[in-house]
Amino acid sequence: MKVYDAVVVGAGHNALVTAALLARKGWSVLVVERRGVVGGAAATEEIFPACRVGLAAQDAGLFRRDLVARLGLGAHGLEWVEPAAVATTLTGHGESLTLWRHPAITRHEIARYSDEDASRYPEWVAYLDSMARILRVALDHPAPPLHNLTTRERIRLLRPLAKAARLGKRNAVELLRVLPLPARDLLDDRFTSDALKGMLATTALPGADQGPSAMGGAFRMLYHATGRAAHGFRSSAFLKGGLGSLSEALAAAARAHGAEIRTGTEVERILIKDGAATGLELAGGEEIRARCVVSGVDPHRTFFDLVGAPQLGPEFNRKVANIRMRGTTATLHLLLDGLPPIPDAAERLAGHTLVAPTLDYLERASDDAKYDRCSTRPHLDIVFPTLHDSTLAPPGHHLASIQIRYAPYHLRGATWQDPAPRDALLSNVLQLLDEYLPGTRDRILDRRLFTPLDLETELGLTHGDEYHGQMGLDQLLFMRPVAGWAGYRTPVERLFLCGSGTHPGGGVTGAPGLLAAREILRR
Repeated sequence: MKVYDAVVVGAGHNALVTAALLARKGWSVLVVERRGVVGGAAATEEIFPACRVGLAAQDAGLFRRDLVARLGLGAHGLEWVEPAAVATTLTGHGESLTLWRHPAITRHEIARYSDEDASRYPEWVAYLDSMARILRVALDHPAPPLHNLTTRERIRLLRPLAKAARLGKRNAVELLRVLPLPARDLLDDRFTSDALKGMLATTALPGADQGPSAMGGAFRMLYHATGRAAHGFRSSAFLKGGLGSLSEALAAAARAHGAEIRTGTEVERILIKDGAATGLELAGGEEIRARCVVSGVDPHRTFFDLVGAPQLGPEFNRKVANIRMRGTTATLHLLLDGLPPIPDAAERLAGHTLVAPTLDYLERASDDAKYDRCSTRPHLDIVFPTLHDSTLAPPGHHLASIQIRYAPYHLRGATWQDPAPRDALLSNVLQLLDEYLPGTRDRILDRRLFTPLDLETELGLTHGDEYHGQMGLDQLLFMRPVAGWAGYRTPVERLFLCGSGTHPGGGVTGAPGLLAAREILRR
């Protein structure tokens, strides 16, 4: 029986990054994926006839540019799209506010709502960029352990500290001040326009089940600006072929270095002998042997489904069970016979199109989720991928992918298997489209809704949480996935984690896969 150097569970984008980097170092690597396609939440599939749609993730602006160069992803067909419009918020009555990549045009646009905000916006762009650069230092390095630092670990910790110091002591202190703040406080301190504040606050919502008044929202705003230039909003970029083209390019890079990838292959359990991982048992009984096992799936699924609680200590089991996995996002995909009938639709709708008219609107949407109810007037984040690549749909047709917040996994007095909550959610979204993008409903040819339960059953995301765990301050850095085990290691020898449930966190970044590969090679 062949013994691989590493076998990787799952073919999400982080797992593919780890596989490609290990294979690049000459390791024999096998990736095993349950589904028929690679990418996990970052996959593009045909859910309507002759249409390719990204099932869950929308944006690749956070993906590390150094990985693109290191793995030669451009040679494997990766093409970036950065439209002139970064985001458009719909304020009702046919009005909208667009942030553009060109700063002078953005300033002119904001001035329609507030001259004071327009004059302050360049300062906000510079502030967000400076804070994100400092935070990026922490995200680019493995999180240190809580205690008992070895001499080598102390030396490694000095590198990011020295780099952060070079970016300015005052900025570092300011970062520590703002990280726990609510998004509302950060924005109220700078702007007066409800439309602008509502728009910017949406960057604090992914990765959390809370609204703009909750503590820690400022951290998520900064986190989502740590990739490509944020232009005051969030790091945003799209891809020809949809987000699945990133996963396909990563898979091609891994194969080019000798890695094997098996799709349509389900893992039954991780094999353990004398406290160490020795390989996998597949559904059907086949066994695969390896020097180490790397899991790209979330911590709950890894430890409770694939390892088994009896193999782990009670204290560790308790910590893993307490990881907050709370999916609150549903996704509605629409096939349209044309773009919504608004002026300059092809330009203004090419970025993120938002229903987030005020901070209070977002807060009320999150209030419903606190009590396990779907938002009656949810926040919508709409992307039209056919504006980035017209070949994703037949000629003359367009696709719209709508992320809906909030739609909690656990519903009070119902489940997502019941038709009633699905129908109610769909009705609420269509009513909002009538209000904020009138004429859109008349263009719908087909539609498909993915609830958090669908994301769990289709993509294997526990409780529909695409971030593999909430991005709260208590579940970050040396506490991700749990305190004491932030170094991609696990209590099982030679079993490692590389998914979004590890440091530095979720989103399409590739960073957990990169840092996990470094630690695996180092150890």
